[in-house]
Amino acid sequence: MSRTNKPAPITSHPDWCAPDRCGYLVPPVMTHMARRHRGPMRRVGESRAGGLVVTYLISSEALGGPMVGVHVTCRAGNAWAELSLPQAAQLVEHLRGSLAQVTGQEVAGDE
Repeated sequence: MSRTNKPAPITSHPDWCAPDRCGYLVPPVMTHMARRHRGPMRRVGESRAGGLVVTYLISSEALGGPMVGVHVTCRAGNAWAELSLPQAAQLVEHLRGSLAQVTGQEVAGDE
């Protein structure tokens, strides 16, 4: 039996990839993210209070482009989602609309 030495695949990291969060360099948050690039984490809230939301950019060759990873922790449990960039933009617009409604401001496009 002869052993074949396959060269390690060359990994190109996007500019937004954070070396300390990259799935190529550190254990992934979840096993299915092992081969994905991950950007810097952004946190909102506290896990002991009402809840914690963590977001970061992820991508892999199979996904066809960057996505936004969202992890949510609250008293009721944990959830996560991977949003395409248009879905993430839509979520941002929904959140802006909710904030505007609470503060009494009109949102563009409202009648």
